[in-house]
Amino acid sequence: MKKILLIVLVFGIGFSSFAQKHIERSMIKPNTERLLEKAPMHPIPDLTGETPTTKTQMLNGRAVSYVEIGLSGNAYGFYGNPRTYLWADPSLNSVVFTHRMTGGVEVEGNSRIAYDVSTDGGATWVTNVQVYTPTAPGPQYPEAAGRYPQGIIVNPDGNMNPDMAYYSYLGASIINTNGIWGGYIYGSNVLTETDPPNPTQTLLESGGDVWRLIPDALTVTQQGVAWYTDGNYETADFIYNGLINIGRGEIVDGEIIYEESQMEFLADGDGINDSKIAFAPDGQTGYIVYMSDVESDPTPYTSYHPVLLKTTDGGESWGDPIDVQFGGVDGIESIKYYWSDEIIESIEFYGPGFNRDEVYYNMGFHVNLVVDGQGNPHLTGLITIGTDEGWFPGEGTMATWHLYSDDGGTTWDADALYDNLFFDGDIGAITQYNRPYAASTYDGHYLFFSWLDTDLEGAEANTNPNLFVVGYDSEDHTYYSGGVQNVTELSLYWFSAFYGSMSHYVFSEEGDDIVDCEIPFVFTEYTVPGDDTQEMKFYYIDGYTMPMPVGVDTHEGIANFAVSQNSPNPAVGSTNILVTSEKAGIIELSINNILGQVVHTESVNNSALAHTFSVDVSNFDSGVYFYTIGIGNNTITKKMIVK
Repeated sequence: MKKILLIVLVFGIGFSSFAQKHIERSMIKPNTERLLEKAPMHPIPDLTGETPTTKTQMLNGRAVSYVEIGLSGNAYGFYGNPRTYLWADPSLNSVVFTHRMTGGVEVEGNSRIAYDVSTDGGATWVTNVQVYTPTAPGPQYPEAAGRYPQGIIVNPDGNMNPDMAYYSYLGASIINTNGIWGGYIYGSNVLTETDPPNPTQTLLESGGDVWRLIPDALTVTQQGVAWYTDGNYETADFIYNGLINIGRGEIVDGEIIYEESQMEFLADGDGINDSKIAFAPDGQTGYIVYMSDVESDPTPYTSYHPVLLKTTDGGESWGDPIDVQFGGVDGIESIKYYWSDEIIESIEFYGPGFNRDEVYYNMGFHVNLVVDGQGNPHLTGLITIGTDEGWFPGEGTMATWHLYSDDGGTTWDADALYDNLFFDGDIGAITQYNRPYAASTYDGHYLFFSWLDTDLEGAEANTNPNLFVVGYDSEDHTYYSGGVQNVTELSLYWFSAFYGSMSHYVFSEEGDDIVDCEIPFVFTEYTVPGDDTQEMKFYYIDGYTMPMPVGVDTHEGIANFAVSQNSPNPAVGSTNILVTSEKAGIIELSINNILGQVVHTESVNNSALAHTFSVDVSNFDSGVYFYTIGIGNNTITKKMIVK
């Protein structure tokens, strides 16, 4: 078992602990935007006319294609936080991918921004469509150099024609007013206007009390309203000053126009290591999440964790912070009882006789967010055991989790999706983290969670990653029956899905018994293995599908029988499950672990219309399980915890 004590976060953010319970919303007038005068366009290679290379193979019955799309001058700008690089719009059957371009450090170099676009669901692409150019050469970097670009499709409400939709980007710029940073750059282009493109570009600079660094959060509602958020950091060392930037954008006369405001949130000096924003399909209910220790108001036995803001009026107003507490008496039971006594006792800070209500937990570095069709938030990321001084992201002490609320953020539950083998790994000079992503079908019914890990025998770090994904039915509260899937296993890019990313939306096609969900992914390939300073090739995964069942009766009351919650829960040694039925017949019990593996089955011929299963769980590992009761064609599934 590897034990790694990390005290300092990425970019030098220190650990600490939680949010103010009630915060007065102080809104600061936004700074004036200014249009950038682009430098003269020099001839560049005609990449848009080339046909991307496509490699296709059969994987587990799927015809999966790997489409070579855009190029970037290096790996920088795509690594780090799991930002919005890839965006699919199912209503348009279109996908865009945003990246920096190839070249040196001057104006016509890799400080430019481009997008790749497909209007046939990812099968064919137009690539390297340039939409941003720095304004002039500079001493080290061009003036207003583009960095860490994200991109979306802004589609007017009700439009079904890609020619009437827009591509829009958001990035950081190097203008040397905040360390070397200091501003956001954004702009738009008619989605299909690629030869030649006619983009807009705008610079929003730092000034006064408002500071801008590198935004992590970008989204767009199905009604065509774009949103971003980022913290105010007075230096490039990510020292937070108690304000967040919130931008709301719409297409006006063919151009993306943002209105930005600043809002008080948390406190000066609190740590922040990631942020995201997402909305429900109706565009009214939405959430902002920041990962923070909130040292100013600590949460019991919970270090870095999600702090959410909620809107129910399309962003006109935002509520008080919502604290997702992991440990302590009021913590989430499935997290508190996931790791075994032996694991926790092996950490010197705890030792034998520890109290589970006094174990610390930490959600490290990255988070992602999606909102289901009922307006409920779902988060994913890696959670580890911690102490009051640090945390232990090593094999056996960490897992990728699905955090969710079924009542709009009031109460929270969590399911462990995957026991990670590695937390990170250095590839060249940059680090490969787990990059958690959350996605949904357009109606918010089916959700998907993805991440990276290296499961190569003999590996010592996350340097040969595969893409993993699992599906979830947000209405029936069930996971994909096949469990967690290794997307790149046995593929041409097995152990080499570097910096893999998933779209916020997936494509779907409903049949009689299943909804066939096609999940868009992108990853990069090193042209010089391990050298992140050289050109990078990007690949789109086309055709990776996951069939999600339709009409499975898993809600109590739909079937003609009822199933009790197991008791005791958490289960220790044994647990009882009561089944009551209107008709006599065979009752089948099946218990699965979080990966979908069957760990116990039994059946009984019930003639008394009530039966109690007494299940011996003494040989079960501690953690979350799902038990399914089946009578005839109907089933009911519930969750239990084994201590």
